Amino acid sequence: MEHAQKRFGISAAILKWIAVVTMVIDHFAAAVYTQMAGFDYNVYLVMRRIGRIAFPIYCFLLVEGFFHTRSAVKYLRNCFLFAVISEIPFDMAIFGKVVYLQGQNVYFTLCIGLCVLMILEKFHTRYEMRYILLKLIVIVLAAYAGEILDVDYHWEGVLFIVMFYYIRNMQEWIRNIAVIGAFAYEKTAPLAVIPIHFYNGERGRQMKYLFYAIYPLHLLLFGLLRFYLMGKG
Repeated sequence: MEHAQKRFGISAAILKWIAVVTMVIDHFAAAVYTQMAGFDYNVYLVMRRIGRIAFPIYCFLLVEGFFHTRSAVKYLRNCFLFAVISEIPFDMAIFGKVVYLQGQNVYFTLCIGLCVLMILEKFHTRYEMRYILLKLIVIVLAAYAGEILDVDYHWEGVLFIVMFYYIRNMQEWIRNIAVIGAFAYEKTAPLAVIPIHFYNGERGRQMKYLFYAIYPLHLLLFGLLRFYLMGKG
């Protein structure tokens, strides 16, 4: 992917902030706004549609991070650690319960995706039929795991990550069409192709653990606010 040849554009850090802001708006709508007096469904819908922009960017950045990390194992370890840390705040904010087993946070989706990428990359230069079948089996099993574990975005979320892996080195117009087509089922999610298109391959000013921590911290805050508003009701 020839991001580095772009003189102008936006860095991975800016992309992360776009994803964070849109995600926080989405979660505020789902966790807090629905419990507030004067709830307006149209306002709620606008916020949720803004939030749809976040996940395609996170999938894209996960794949980019995979190719730029010094250790995929440590990358996976960090994702899993924050998946565990985030689960109770996620349940509180999204489901209004301290423990809710019928839905797992998006870090678990990213963990499954990372596991698939590690396996696919190990055999990426092997084109014999048995390796093609092996890769297909891995992808199918990972998607199945995403559905069975009820992770955020379910099996589709895992396949979106795989898609970004395979289109990474294709021509830009093909990548853009693939992203728009894949996320077309969500009215506003294809808009994520715009900031992704302008990604210049630069890391930008990274605040690694801040980006990890924002997810559980904002969910915990929204979860506490939701419980407070539910108690008032």
